[in-house]
Amino acid sequence: MEMRNQQERRFDISMKYLDRYRFVTQASEDKKPHGLPYVSDEPDPVGDASGPATPALLATAVAHCLSASLLETSRRAHLKIVNIETEATAVVIPNAEGNPRISRVEVILKPLLTVDNPRRQRCEDVFQNYCTVSSSLKPAIDIQVSVEWKIISTITEQYESLS
Repeated sequence: MEMRNQQERRFDISMKYLDRYRFVTQASEDKKPHGLPYVSDEPDPVGDASGPATPALLATAVAHCLSASLLETSRRAHLKIVNIETEATAVVIPNAEGNPRISRVEVILKPLLTVDNPRRQRCEDVFQNYCTVSSSLKPAIDIQVSVEWKIISTITEQYESLS
């Protein structure tokens, strides 16, 4: 994330209660909406799972930020990632009092390159440093990250990887 020569950036959300455990949220910055409103919900047995649960939203934020950081680090290294797929899991376990807590977030990034490049290892070594979300959460939550590079060389492989 770029700071755009600002001392502070503020990312806001406006959340409204719908029913049961469902909420609709609009994200914004400087009163400018970011994307469409989205619904979140609690999983069963209390909610209806009609939208992502809060642990999934946290995993989404971590996975998105790590993916964007890898893309940006690779771009600066003149490494062309043609596609990237990312999987993330927020693992919830009971704490000592029996209350559910996120113990870790497991992230697998699967970038696709058309040409192998020795700079990819350097990108892999440093990209996590630029992830605002995971770097902020790491003192409290274990963030486990792995990168599975795939080199695709033929037009057929490139087409298949995008479909």
